[in-house]
Amino acid sequence: MNELVVADVNDPSAWGDPITVGPSKGLRRIRHAKHLELASKFYVLSVLHRLGADATLTFSQADDVDITVVPASGNALTVDVRTLTGPKEWPIAEFRARPGHFLTFVWYSAAGRPDTPPGVYIVASEQLRQFLANHRDDSISLDRLSEAVHAREAWEQLAASPAA
Repeated sequence: MNELVVADVNDPSAWGDPITVGPSKGLRRIRHAKHLELASKFYVLSVLHRLGADATLTFSQADDVDITVVPASGNALTVDVRTLTGPKEWPIAEFRARPGHFLTFVWYSAAGRPDTPPGVYIVASEQLRQFLANHRDDSISLDRLSEAVHAREAWEQLAASPAA
């Protein structure tokens, strides 16, 4: 079979007409939420790499671990990346609080341009659990969280964490 194909490679009459696919007639929204979640993970990973962190994206990892950061031999931090669009409100969802585990909220403004970087809020899971212990609502404002625990753009927690 390979010999036949190679023999006909320079003979245009041996080949049929090329298949073409016309442009889409409508707006394509192929699993927008999943694409944005993946973009959020890669955004966090890229910032960590630019800060010099040894960070790896994990796939199909249990316990809400999206990124692993190894600040020093024998130590590891884990990151759970949560994606938010529109209002700066996190509908409080279950998470495991444990040492060396962080939640990172990547927020995209609904009115923002697609090329505008998202806002990022980083908080240690144990610190978040303590903060939520006195919170009785179903959601929490990212601005309020940032005021309470200095979470806005708190990259130093991951790039130079005390757990290192």
